[in-house]
Amino acid sequence: MPAPVDWTRLTDDPNNAAAKSAVREYLLAVRRVHTDTDLLEFIESLADGKSVLDIGVVSHSARYFDLPDCRHGRIARRAARCVGVDILADLVKELNARGFNVVCADATSERDLGERFELAFIGDVLEHVNDPVRLLRFAARHLKPGGKVFASTPNPFSRKFYRRFRRDGTAIANLDHIAWITPTQALEIGRRAGVALSAYHLVKRYSPAAQAIRRVAWRFMPLEWSFPDFVYEFS
Repeated sequence: MPAPVDWTRLTDDPNNAAAKSAVREYLLAVRRVHTDTDLLEFIESLADGKSVLDIGVVSHSARYFDLPDCRHGRIARRAARCVGVDILADLVKELNARGFNVVCADATSERDLGERFELAFIGDVLEHVNDPVRLLRFAARHLKPGGKVFASTPNPFSRKFYRRFRRDGTAIANLDHIAWITPTQALEIGRRAGVALSAYHLVKRYSPAAQAIRRVAWRFMPLEWSFPDFVYEFS
């Protein structure tokens, strides 16, 4: 595993060609591709048997709680222990009434929950908050030694969003989003938060036939085109 790149140790110019080249080489070296699982199954595998802090669990509305793909429910079932965090008090109260263990807290605050976890998961939250650096610090603050933070976020370079752009004539995404978090931005958010971006994952299940076609196509187009999400790993 290559050492994480801190561009500020190379230059004070964020557009320096040599620094950009070093970042590019690092990101390509830590990119991981998973074509034998879907995103939710991948997240479940990360949580399996671990103590997990799940940040951002209410998914905007209670109508998601009873769906079979409710992410927090599936993480909680696979984890040895799972504590959720969200800022929406009424929905947190409803989740707790359904038997979950969720704390109402601002995950961009300096609050310490008084517990440490093997894994912190930030599911599609980075792009919503005013300060993703503080969010990442909150997650990292609650890790046990050797613990990791994983954060999923939409991939703006995927064909999913390109198709919407073509259809709508402009880029219309979730209206509560304030940013796209690309790999270079994740690297910088990690640097400012004091944790290292140690890998980023592209996750989507493809059949063997589809994989064969994609492997040919990936010779001519970026891998990111085929994956609608990024999963960032910080340690």
